Amino acid sequence: MASYGYSFVTDKAFSAFARDLEQGAWKSVSIAKVDVPNRVPTALLLEAPKPVIWKVRAVWSIAALDEALGVASAAALAELDTEWDASQRALHLFLASTAESKDPAQRDAAVRLRGALLAGAGTEQTRYTYDAEVDYGWHQISVASKAPLAADVKKVGAGPHLRRVEEATEALAKGLGRSSGQKRAVARSKRIREAVVACTQAFNAIHEDIGWLIEHTPSGKHRELLEALHAPFLALLERSPQRGAAAAAPEEEEVVEDAEDEGAEEPEAPESAPE
Repeated sequence: MASYGYSFVTDKAFSAFARDLEQGAWKSVSIAKVDVPNRVPTALLLEAPKPVIWKVRAVWSIAALDEALGVASAAALAELDTEWDASQRALHLFLASTAESKDPAQRDAAVRLRGALLAGAGTEQTRYTYDAEVDYGWHQISVASKAPLAADVKKVGAGPHLRRVEEATEALAKGLGRSSGQKRAVARSKRIREAVVACTQAFNAIHEDIGWLIEHTPSGKHRELLEALHAPFLALLERSPQRGAAAAAPEEEEVVEDAEDEGAEEPEAPESAPE
């Protein structure tokens, strides 16, 4: 694939380009039917118009970059951890109370759930590291949703408490930069680097596709539309430093990753404070 200088575009510039995709000619290009959270739409992308494909590819590549850039700060992680700990204490207190129910069946179900879902005396898990808390929360949700514990959850009415645990766990995982079920977060620098490479590849492909169509479209409203869609991409290149002759004379350019140790991991998040 030819390259046009997008390797010189910074992560922040790619991120800011999302605004360009909601202005001018791009504003009238609707991706509502295909822009779904999991990025696997039920609407067949193969049948979508070219501008829709271009826009959704750019939007998704920018969204992935924003996710990599948006890993929570230490203060934000501490706040997410506070809610996670609170959800665990609420579950512990609810099950402890239900274990004193007059209904023998409820008592037995609560005891089983306490043994399967809680650590130590009931809140030991709130002293784990952030990553370990995420692992533990996912484990709780998994075992509670399957037999035989699913029946116990329904019997005691623990559903709302487990939903709170699930929401707190997913939020903490996202803050750590972990996707659902992912064992440990990839180093932030690597996530950003990979997301920038993906943006570079996506923008090069879109640029090349639009440029090719302009070259082979006669003068008229269709060519004018293509040129209007192309204009923000050209402007992005003009704004990018060290662009040099890359845009004027496209050539194959190799994306070179830096020499960062691929096996290195970022320092482990500190343990949450004891109760």
